Amino acid sequence: MTAFSGAPESRKVFDLLFSVLSRDERFGPRLKALEKPQRFVLGDLGLTLDVDGVKTASRKGESLRWTWNGKGRDWLPAVVLELDADTANAFFQGKVNLPKALLTGGITIVDGSAAVPLETLPILKAFYPIWIARLRQEGWDHLVA
Repeated sequence: MTAFSGAPESRKVFDLLFSVLSRDERFGPRLKALEKPQRFVLGDLGLTLDVDGVKTASRKGESLRWTWNGKGRDWLPAVVLELDADTANAFFQGKVNLPKALLTGGITIVDGSAAVPLETLPILKAFYPIWIARLRQEGWDHLVA
């Protein structure tokens, strides 16, 4: 796996990732039901990604909503995670042991509880191979961990 070419590529990849998660009935509604907004601070790229469940039915077929760098955000996160973009990428492929990364500093909880991201693990487990296949389909083989 090589690094993202920069912030624009990482935004494009994570936008697609959350779009896929949001629209898939196996994952989006379950993540939404947690009612635990998360903020991912990708310090190496100077980006912040906030993710929450959709609160209204106006976004048909969408279970999640997300925003970059706080633009249009009207919610507060239950947890703020600081990590580099490559670690975030590897995490959504199931290649990061979250408890170990939290203990060793690969992922830092800036605010909130480690229980929040840990609750997502059982939901995301079946998503990992789907996402890896999608990365390959999109021609992002260099991002496969």
